Amino acid sequence: MRIERLRTRLILLLVGLLALALGAVFVAVYSATDSSAERQARQQLQVGANVFSRLLELRAQELAGATEVLAADFGFREAVASGDLPTIRSALLNQARRIGADEALFFDAQGDIQVSSRKADGRAQVKLRALQPLGSNSLVAVIDDQPFLLVDAVVMAPLAVGQVAMAFRLNQALAEEMRRLTGLEVSFVTSQAGNTLERVGTLGMGGGDGLEAPASALVDVTGEVFLATRITLLEQQEYSIRAQLLSPLEDALAIFDPLKRELLLITLIALGLSSLGAWVMAGSLSRPVSMLAEAARRIGQGDYASAVTLNRRDELGRLALSIDTMREDIAERERQIAHNAFHDPLTGLGNLVKTREQLSDSVTAGRSGALVAFYLAAEEDLIKARGQTFYSRTIAASAERIRAKVPANSMLAYHPGQGFLLVLNNMQTDQAVIATDGLITILSQRMEIDGIKLNLEWLAGVVGWPQHSDDPDELLRQVAMAAADAHPGPERISVYQATRDQAYMRRLRLIRDIHFAAQMRELSVVYQPKLDLARGEVRQVEALMRWQHSELGFIGPDEFILLAEQTGSIHKLTQWILTAIASQMRTWEDQGLDLQVAMNISALDLDDERFPDQVAGVLHTYGISPPMLAFEVTESALMINPDRSLRSLHRLRDMGISLAVDDYGTGYSSLAMLKSLPVQDLKIDKSFVLNLAEGSEDAVIVRSTIELAHNMGLRVVAEGVETATSLEWLRALGCDTAQGYFISRPVAAPDLETWLQANRYTWKPKEHS
Repeated sequence: MRIERLRTRLILLLVGLLALALGAVFVAVYSATDSSAERQARQQLQVGANVFSRLLELRAQELAGATEVLAADFGFREAVASGDLPTIRSALLNQARRIGADEALFFDAQGDIQVSSRKADGRAQVKLRALQPLGSNSLVAVIDDQPFLLVDAVVMAPLAVGQVAMAFRLNQALAEEMRRLTGLEVSFVTSQAGNTLERVGTLGMGGGDGLEAPASALVDVTGEVFLATRITLLEQQEYSIRAQLLSPLEDALAIFDPLKRELLLITLIALGLSSLGAWVMAGSLSRPVSMLAEAARRIGQGDYASAVTLNRRDELGRLALSIDTMREDIAERERQIAHNAFHDPLTGLGNLVKTREQLSDSVTAGRSGALVAFYLAAEEDLIKARGQTFYSRTIAASAERIRAKVPANSMLAYHPGQGFLLVLNNMQTDQAVIATDGLITILSQRMEIDGIKLNLEWLAGVVGWPQHSDDPDELLRQVAMAAADAHPGPERISVYQATRDQAYMRRLRLIRDIHFAAQMRELSVVYQPKLDLARGEVRQVEALMRWQHSELGFIGPDEFILLAEQTGSIHKLTQWILTAIASQMRTWEDQGLDLQVAMNISALDLDDERFPDQVAGVLHTYGISPPMLAFEVTESALMINPDRSLRSLHRLRDMGISLAVDDYGTGYSSLAMLKSLPVQDLKIDKSFVLNLAEGSEDAVIVRSTIELAHNMGLRVVAEGVETATSLEWLRALGCDTAQGYFISRPVAAPDLETWLQANRYTWKPKEHS
């Protein structure tokens, strides 16, 4: 669960840290005492083990004397020398009883058992399994799978004729005796090949549970922990005898219990005192922090009136002073942000948000009115000529000029990129036009900025509500359209017209859809024949693009080509028609029909340095010879960027593509410019050909153009031929090629093929072998 109060968290943190530190000290001391107790217990255990070994040795020394007495007895030696086994057994039995031995044995000179005090019928029933020296005068043996401590002596008569041994069992009685002498728990375990033969000890049958542990370790015996050490008494062949000495760990640790209790008491007292100190310290910190948090909450909620004070000289006092300073700064910034949210920083007038709010309030209140948008004509030229800073000063000066001149009950605003916006409440459209005209007159008066005198020309658009719309955003859009229709001069004020809006929406629709016309398969190509007047043959056709919109129907080239050039979509259209023409030319060549195809290109195409390479790529893809393709470019297009256009034209001409100047006579190119163009054809605009008649001005222009072109080595193409008279008149003047409805309208490729067959123009099928 998350603790929210700072004071509680501080108390818990401080108490937790103190408890952690005290706990660490307690654990360290507790562990040290346990380690010390265990170390002392191990030392005592080692001392006990040494005592145990010494006691066994002393026991062996004590019994050795009695054994040697028997071996030195004259009668016993005679019995041994004579081989009197009953006498030997009787002596062994008497001596064993006298010294308390469990068994007495007699070995012959070869080391075999001849007599046992426990066996009445001789040595055959006694089996010595293992025998190993324990000290200088003692041995440990396994006799009949039982452990024994042996003390032996040699029988001399006068030579060594045998050996007598007194055996003492390592049994429960011996373990109890060792326990009394050493203070340790003692166990004896006899095993054969890992299997226990006998286990005796002071702890009963469980006393040997830890004998398989390391030589010195902690073992658990019937739920009690002992320090244990192991002494190997015999390890021979597959037999072993081990003694396990155990010392209770609890007894060793018990001596430190008072110290541990005192340590625990000290720890608890220290923890209590520390908790009290932590509670006091946390309170001294949390109270001012709570006050500061409350002050920050008020500031967050927008209450900037209450000062933040804290009578302290420490960091919290300085923090309170900083928060109070922040409060004042935020209040000032809030005021500035609130002002900037509704005002333009350049002019100090209301902005677009303020205008939209004012319109919304007026419409909601049911008031009528008019919205006016003023914008500066040739604004871009002024910025390019003088820079953005100068333009901003001009706008600021213009705002200052008309600020006090706007009618009462109105609001003047400025929106960068659009100009001044004027909301006229309770004013009809005709009244708004009059007021707008007066303001434009004031704005257009001569002014001086940075020592430069300016004659500015302002234009305006007017829209009224509610007759045009009652939506603020719609009114702003409509007034922008109206302002766009204004022109310098008498039409410097334009009132919004709904019909203009329909044309505008259509324009936006076409601009949007022209990008997808090819993808939607709405584009097609038609071909118009060009008649060679000298031969009476058709060797060329002009390819023209058509757009059949899926919803708006047929869109004229004059409409969508202009939009494509304005929006940059002309490159996509040019690439599409170039590919379509190349594909059709490939089909015609395969059919044996050789026709040169001309197509119009835009100034934007020539302005793209990649265009010649794109043309070459399409021709290569379809295997079309470059001379079979012709490009027509208008005279006016060449004047937009003459240098770059000339470079592109020269590259196209070097490829072998034919070039023509289209619509000649409607532009402003000079003869010098025309002479520098790498073109072969000059195409007279149809406006001069439609109404040809002898003696007319158009006839003079056409005749002069034909003579001029021939003198310059150019072929002449006349378009717009719609009568036989015009055709014959052009033939008489020496015009090279004619094109127009009289010859043929633009038709689709299959219809063109049919037309060519019917009129027997250049239709020469290839002969197939």
